[in-house]
Amino acid sequence: MAYTPLRIRTVKPSRELTFDLFIFFKDQYIIYANRGSEIEEEKYGKLKKQKIAKFYIDESDEMNYQKFLDALLNETMNSETATTEEKVNLVEGVCGTAVERMQKDPESETSYKMTENAARSLRQCISDNPEALKEIFGKKVEEEDLLIKHSLNVSALSMKLGQKMNLSEEELDEIAVAGLLHDIGLMQMDQEARDLFKKNRKDLKPDERLLYGAHVKDCMAVLAEKPYVNKKTMNLILNHEEVKSGDGPNKKTQLSQSEYILSLVNIYDKMCITTEMTPKEVIKEILIEELGNFELDLLNKFKGVLTEEGLLDL
Repeated sequence: MAYTPLRIRTVKPSRELTFDLFIFFKDQYIIYANRGSEIEEEKYGKLKKQKIAKFYIDESDEMNYQKFLDALLNETMNSETATTEEKVNLVEGVCGTAVERMQKDPESETSYKMTENAARSLRQCISDNPEALKEIFGKKVEEEDLLIKHSLNVSALSMKLGQKMNLSEEELDEIAVAGLLHDIGLMQMDQEARDLFKKNRKDLKPDERLLYGAHVKDCMAVLAEKPYVNKKTMNLILNHEEVKSGDGPNKKTQLSQSEYILSLVNIYDKMCITTEMTPKEVIKEILIEELGNFELDLLNKFKGVLTEEGLLDL
């Protein structure tokens, strides 16, 4: 049997399962709950306290899980009683599951479609809940989840900045998916390359710069020719490390509005989660150091979004 991971947050307690649920323990997959059963609140709480982040399903149950998840998302996102925290927790789980699946099998059409659905759910959550962005950015994660957290942050904040910059609905959808997938190539590289994520790009040596820059093209190599993939989204991923000075891996100096937004948010969030700097210190440095790489209007509107959303106070 082949197993597919899913985040524990996407399986709600006291809700009938339409698939068998497994956990990975001592190098083997063990049945945790059978289809038709429910997970008790107490057991669910214990798993979260033990920091078990993932469940698994057999790949044959993929459609059953997707229907279960779609119903849960629809119910939770449109609920008048669900809290912002509950909505954010579910959306984070859905986005994390989608990114992990793309990491495991980047050529999977099912995983790509799940990522598109996850991005739409994230956008709805942010649009309908004024405190959602602050809830997302206020959370800390374990080291092993740093890249997934970064992807979620970039997707969410790029959408919010995109709205401020009057992007179209189509462009917002594209930037949301690109935000979730922009570092998939990096996730598939060895530890040496992944460790460069924590380094300031200006401190990278020439060979490190070359190694790190390869992650944008690695993703494109796998996805570029797939008929189900949005080409504009792929271009955003390809150019998410580019800046106006041509200092990115592709040496591109002319970017679209969406590409500038994704690049700026990527720089900001990397600095926030990989340094000891506060958000206020990060945006202050960006306004000085990145002035030649982004238009002043974009930088000022970005600071405005961070201020309006309360993200500089975290």
